[in-house]
Amino acid sequence: MSRGAQGLRAWLVQRVTAVYLGLFTLYLLLHFLVSPPADYPQWSAWAGSPLVAIGLALYVIAVLLHAWVGMRDVLIDYVHPIGIRLTLLGIMAFGLLGCGLWALRALLLNSAL
Repeated sequence: MSRGAQGLRAWLVQRVTAVYLGLFTLYLLLHFLVSPPADYPQWSAWAGSPLVAIGLALYVIAVLLHAWVGMRDVLIDYVHPIGIRLTLLGIMAFGLLGCGLWALRALLLNSAL
């Protein structure tokens, strides 16, 4: 794949995830303004419903992809020594992977209740 195609793909991922994040955040704000849950069991039941759980899982994936593309581009543009750049990219990748696994675990445990 050419460098131009990789740049286009990163640009597209960044834009698509931004749109989804914006729309889902708006949905969350409106939902909690209109009908906020009274307690944790009510919130847990809402978050555990299949459509909301899928939406939240996609939200987490979109956040992780959006963060990866954005931070990767910043590191590539501003960190010139290749060793430091690769180290920082690796640390960031493991950090985002850990956050993603933690969020997945939380979503799975909530839907199993």
